[in-house]
Amino acid sequence: MATLRRLRVVLVISHAIYRVRQVWISARPALRASEVLIVRERLNDAERALFVAMDPRDRRHSMDVLQLLRQRGTPSATLETAALLHDIGKGQMHLHERVLFVLIGVVSSRLRHRLEREGQRGLRGAFWRLRHHPEIGAVLLNDASTERVCWLVLHHTDRRPPDDAELLELIAADSVR
Repeated sequence: MATLRRLRVVLVISHAIYRVRQVWISARPALRASEVLIVRERLNDAERALFVAMDPRDRRHSMDVLQLLRQRGTPSATLETAALLHDIGKGQMHLHERVLFVLIGVVSSRLRHRLEREGQRGLRGAFWRLRHHPEIGAVLLNDASTERVCWLVLHHTDRRPPDDAELLELIAADSVR
């Protein structure tokens, strides 16, 4: 029992460190010129418009996910596109909304679910968008991208993902970056 408790503490601490790192990285959201070129080369016009509309922190994160996938191997064009667009459903929001989403979720995911409201502005709407961003992103991509990219975006946060190599690569890279 004590070992299980220690393991839970270690998991909570490692998750907290991961989240602090995310906030630190978000302080440098701008893409470099070479990264902007990657976006231009990889995405079609409709996909690029969706990418540009993303929060700068999400664009930075998406580029970091793509770079990690490239470091780990040679991802397909489809996987690269999904990496760049996997968080488009989040929309624009304040940093404090993201931080509160994580902190309240650590305390009680039920409370966080009760606080979220579809279609509302502010914290409640942000909570809803953060939880449902894969579905929102897949809908946004429906006319802009391929069915496969939409599917990868839709499933990139699944707790029990289907046995699909590209999806598992995307989930792994997203969880690190």
